[in-house]
Amino acid sequence: MTSQLARVATTSRMTTFGGRAVASMRGRHMVVDSPLPLGGPNEEVNPLELLLASLATCAIFVCETAARESDIPLSAVTAHVEGEFDVRGVCGEPVDPHIQAFYVTLTLQGPDDAQAGTLVEAFQTRCPIFTTLSRAAPIDIQVHLQESASI
Repeated sequence: MTSQLARVATTSRMTTFGGRAVASMRGRHMVVDSPLPLGGPNEEVNPLELLLASLATCAIFVCETAARESDIPLSAVTAHVEGEFDVRGVCGEPVDPHIQAFYVTLTLQGPDDAQAGTLVEAFQTRCPIFTTLSRAAPIDIQVHLQESASI
């Protein structure tokens, strides 16, 4: 079997407004701000929020796909992600600013416990964001099941 690596790309550029950049990908653009401790306006999303959003949205997409493939009833999924880091390092102090832990809460509506386990396993093995970040810091996953809404 030959390797089939996909390449994705984004470009960010500084703007004339201090602490603000524009990120571009596939012809789409978004404004990204530096947080207040770094002198940014903090009006738009910041880079750490984008990283966490990448993990959360990848979780949703992998769960949707795995549920469809396995005929698991999934009427709703929400992913809440948090990360812990030492802000002193970002502010220039001699402290490593790496994210030390990630916390993921998946709220699934429809599946039972066993099916939820199948979806979590798919997330842990198929999500390129999870598999990359889990090598850098521990990722704690909590699952909350909700009963499907009655019609």
